[in-house]
Amino acid sequence: MKKILSLVSILLLGGSLMAQTIVSTTPTNRNAILEEYTGVNCGYCPDGHRIANQLAATYYGHFFAINIHQGGYAARYKTQWGNALANQTGLQGYPSGTINRHVFSGSSTALGRNNWASCASQIMSQQSPVNVAAVLTTDDATRELSLHIEVYYTANSNVSTNLLNVALLQNNVLGPQSGAENFNPEYWDGTNYRHMHMLRELLTGQWGVEIPATQGTFIDTTITYTVPATMGTGTDNVAIPTLDDLEVVVFITESHQEIITGTKAIRVTDVPELVNFSADNDDCSLEYKPYVTIANYTENDLSDFVVNYNGQSLTLAKTIGSLMADTIHLPAVVAEMGTATVNPVNVTCTATLTGYSDAITGESSTITGGATFTRTFADFTALNNITGPITVDLALDHYGSETYLFLYDQSNCSEVWHKYGFTDQSGQTLLPARHYKYILSPANAGTYIFYIYDSYGDGMTYASDDSGFKLYDGNNNLLVNNDGNFGSVAEYWINIVNAGSGTFVGIDDVTPVINFSLYPNPATDRLTINTSEAIREVSVIDVTGRTLMSGVRDNSIDVSGLATGVYMVRIATESGVGIQKFVKE
Repeated sequence: MKKILSLVSILLLGGSLMAQTIVSTTPTNRNAILEEYTGVNCGYCPDGHRIANQLAATYYGHFFAINIHQGGYAARYKTQWGNALANQTGLQGYPSGTINRHVFSGSSTALGRNNWASCASQIMSQQSPVNVAAVLTTDDATRELSLHIEVYYTANSNVSTNLLNVALLQNNVLGPQSGAENFNPEYWDGTNYRHMHMLRELLTGQWGVEIPATQGTFIDTTITYTVPATMGTGTDNVAIPTLDDLEVVVFITESHQEIITGTKAIRVTDVPELVNFSADNDDCSLEYKPYVTIANYTENDLSDFVVNYNGQSLTLAKTIGSLMADTIHLPAVVAEMGTATVNPVNVTCTATLTGYSDAITGESSTITGGATFTRTFADFTALNNITGPITVDLALDHYGSETYLFLYDQSNCSEVWHKYGFTDQSGQTLLPARHYKYILSPANAGTYIFYIYDSYGDGMTYASDDSGFKLYDGNNNLLVNNDGNFGSVAEYWINIVNAGSGTFVGIDDVTPVINFSLYPNPATDRLTINTSEAIREVSVIDVTGRTLMSGVRDNSIDVSGLATGVYMVRIATESGVGIQKFVKE
């Protein structure tokens, strides 16, 4: 049985404000609320979950996610609330999400997952006219939760009344999820996916409860709710074995659309906790600056405690107030370009908080157990001691306008090459991928970052033949064979040990592609072209883009007069065009 208390106290600025206990009266910026529309049959939705988790960690205490299972991909976990919410977004595909239900461009609030970060940043840079705070207590014996909410308006809202909304979410729901192993393996145990932030109930109804929204208004209210053993019906029915899996997000809207700001309710606990462990990193930098957030959601202040980090113990002589969280910056770590090929920086932080003392009582205590967080900060693949130039063999899918290629000089984070502006291609089920080849020969030895970005976030996976890309070194050794299923970004740090020509050349759109081989490769005198089709023309192109031979129709080419280096051979037949690289010794 559910019981929602009315707004028990609505006060205006004045002496009565002394009743305030938890909400700030100082103007603050808006917090970001992501409402992500998702479903268990949506293969790319776990990538949306992953991005949302990263944003929540990066902007801890200022970014909150609500996962709404809705639409054709949601075979289960639906609620009575999802359709009405989705119907006002204009979403066209899944996963989609709204950031504060705000229209950033056009007329739709729905955003692809690769826009969430930038849009959330815009929201969080704006000052809010209202602050909201909430404290959650639960009783497992009675299955009752009690939510204390306070709201304070530091300025007038755009409208005279707003709507107070309370969303009840459930974590650790084990069940099916398409794409989980590929896009969010941390939450996949081989059989079940651990669903987080799943919307189960809107405690204030579909659109919230009306509240006054003028400067100085202070609202103090308590909501109680008896949590049933399960929620939903049929395949949507979800057991709630423990109230520890519940969380509450409170937010304020101007109408049914614009969310002004919101927060996640603080759950009162017996001991402090490590709730976040992440790192800042400047673009192209190998230095990572870790930080840890410790939440003191107890009834007393916390001071003088120890954090075990990266194999060392750090004594933190500071105080964290009751029901407060504090972010503490830790010594930097550096990713070294060495022999490791994947994720070379992996550090651990343990929140045992041994030897802390209560700042109010002065008593010393030791928290047993604690939580260990391990994070990999260098999320790239390192290719070390590579002989240049680098050849990019790109097989583009049919949404070419989504693909962007970049090469950066890591030493100064400068862009040395890019390629984008590819066109889209219709008839994706009928036409093959379009193939492109580029030879990248930086003038100086050093570390370079090859970066490929897909603006939709699904990589390059919709061609009827193989799409994706390959990277080769100057000796024609295959370095990378990426099938295109990389989601939003693929990033490779390449340590090139030799100086090159300083040129970046290529041949665009060689579709339809003719498969052929060259031998011997490397070649000294003659190069043989092995193909089953009649050759109409052969061209040889150097790394500066100059055509050195053309008009040749023979399967055997005299290359004895070429200088030592890397070249491309282009052949044309009745069926199409093909490109291959060869090395002249």
